[in-house]
Amino acid sequence: MQTKTKGVVLISVLLIVLLLSSVAVLIGNNYLISLKRAAYLEFQTTSLNLFRNIESLALRKINEELRLNNTFHNKKSALYLNDFIFETEKGRIIGHIDDVSSCFNINAMVQKTDANFIPNKKTIKAFKRLMELKRVDNSLVDEAVDQIIDWIDLDSDPRAFGLEDYYYSGPLNTPKEYTGKRLFYSLEELKSLPAIRLIGWNIFDDNFCTHPESKDFSININSLDIKHAYLFSSLFLDLTLSDSEYIIANLPEEGVKNLGELSKLFPSYELDVQNGAIKFSTNSFNLITRIEFEDYNSESISRIYYDNNNSYIFSRIYNGI
Repeated sequence: MQTKTKGVVLISVLLIVLLLSSVAVLIGNNYLISLKRAAYLEFQTTSLNLFRNIESLALRKINEELRLNNTFHNKKSALYLNDFIFETEKGRIIGHIDDVSSCFNINAMVQKTDANFIPNKKTIKAFKRLMELKRVDNSLVDEAVDQIIDWIDLDSDPRAFGLEDYYYSGPLNTPKEYTGKRLFYSLEELKSLPAIRLIGWNIFDDNFCTHPESKDFSININSLDIKHAYLFSSLFLDLTLSDSEYIIANLPEEGVKNLGELSKLFPSYELDVQNGAIKFSTNSFNLITRIEFEDYNSESISRIYYDNNNSYIFSRIYNGI
């Protein structure tokens, strides 16, 4: 009987020890999770503060550069070559400014009047030319043009191939939404337009962007690469894709300062821009900031626009926080 009692006591003690061990492991795991969560929250807060600090430095740098010279920028400009770099024992911060003027601003499809947004005929010609080079069916192109304009304009009257709130909030559309009645803030907003989805997102992702202005379509020729040949060709009525690639490939590294200089470089081409404008500088930038600290990484993409002798940030995207 005494042996049985000792056995029961021993088993009970072992069970208690096992239970306490399980509790200790659980508490330990929760404690480690809490530590990691606290460390991540601290990294998140620190990242946001550092992003804003780098943004301030970038805005100051852009203002100083463009106030001195806002008519000519090439790929070797100090704006793009001299990054913001800060290193510590446990990590580093890198901020890089990019020229993002080499894209088709979708907001240039309209012009702002006192009462409404109206079609920008010159930019629409460039849009149609680009779609022609991409071999997109004309009927789809007409639908895309009208749907883009209807999404932006302030009225509720659909254009010939356009769509207004009755469609976007109706049973045929999911999720239910309304037209913006404003310029596009993000290129992703185009995905809600049926014609854009039918044309294919890759064309828009590769060539288009959103700038906070509705002026004529223009690009900085000094920032072009071969991949921008479609954009460059779309500025002209009949410049072929191969001719566009040839011109871009043979642009001098130091850049071109005006149309007269460009014409002298390529005398066999009639570079009469009819669907937009060629510029030799830029006022649209991306600031890409990356932070590496111990086991954590974060990234910020800040869209910067320069206007009226001052630069400002009109959108931010954060990754990793």
